[in-house]
Amino acid sequence: MTDQRSYDRALVQGIRDKQHVEAGPEVDVIVKPIPDDDRNHVLDPRVREVAARKKAMFEARAAQPGGSGLAEERWRPDKQPADLCEHPVERRERIVDIDGTHRIAIYTYRRDGAPAPAPVVVFLHGGGFTAGSERIYRNQMRYLAEVSGALVVFPEYRLAPECPFPAAIEDALAAIRWVRANAGELGADAGRILVAGDSAGGSLSSAVALSAPDLVHGVYLVFPGADMSNVDELTDYEWSYALYPVADEDRELAYSRIRRIEQSCHGTAEDSLYVQGRTSLKDPLVSAVYASEDALGAWPPTTVAVSEYDYLRPGAEHLAKRLQAAGVPTRYVLYKGVDHGFLDLFGAEPQAEELCLDIADQVAQL
Repeated sequence: MTDQRSYDRALVQGIRDKQHVEAGPEVDVIVKPIPDDDRNHVLDPRVREVAARKKAMFEARAAQPGGSGLAEERWRPDKQPADLCEHPVERRERIVDIDGTHRIAIYTYRRDGAPAPAPVVVFLHGGGFTAGSERIYRNQMRYLAEVSGALVVFPEYRLAPECPFPAAIEDALAAIRWVRANAGELGADAGRILVAGDSAGGSLSSAVALSAPDLVHGVYLVFPGADMSNVDELTDYEWSYALYPVADEDRELAYSRIRRIEQSCHGTAEDSLYVQGRTSLKDPLVSAVYASEDALGAWPPTTVAVSEYDYLRPGAEHLAKRLQAAGVPTRYVLYKGVDHGFLDLFGAEPQAEELCLDIADQVAQL
């Protein structure tokens, strides 16, 4: 197959070779450095290029009459992940009944020759609870299936504002129960299920772990929405731009990427397209950092992976610290030089490919 990477694939191994652990007072940090730049607190050169392009795109959208809205977020032609698979991966779509009330599409991916029964990764996509689709994540899921040997399961959960909280959580839980109930047909090992998700999908994965920890055997959160509450009302940990040291030449671009999410985190539960006043933004099923110690202590082993220049990083780090304190085996992984959403840049930023390999490593530990 044609190699669609826009970078030298040796950079992926470079990240893994340079990975190291930095001891922290509450949780150790597994650092994934920029593979070809040994300076600290700078943007990865590929991220720098993409961030400049996105900054210009969002500024152009904002200048249009009516600005940028939900339709633009749901249709993102700039998100075109590459196909990096070297072997055939079967992709199937199934329309699954959810609790007798509605149906959703659930996609499965399996590498040719994968073991059966195979471990399972149930992946819950990001998109602010209002956007995201299998189209954007298809090649990442195929690659994850290839490198992990797992059955990868991707539910198209219901989106807000049409279906607000807790609809997406209900669909996520039902999808996992569907995998367990149909494990034989699917060739799945119901005793080895990892729930994973990025951004809003990280919030949903956390909600799964809080609601039914017995359903899954591992959790992998990718730059998760661990705290979706109002940034002006934080009390349990600090958030400020001072937490993002960055070289002068990269400050404008790095801050533009942080600011894009930060600006959306000043509203109320009534303002939220996801919550719509149905619960508090500090409900643990929305923002896992506010869960009780007992509830967090029931989680299976968990990885929290974050981006250095992401508004959500401090909240995710706080969650990792709380999980560690609650006795949960916790990995806290920091990808240096990257921003929120780098998994979307699959094939353009080596960190996205390496992240899939890191998830595969955790699948092997189930």
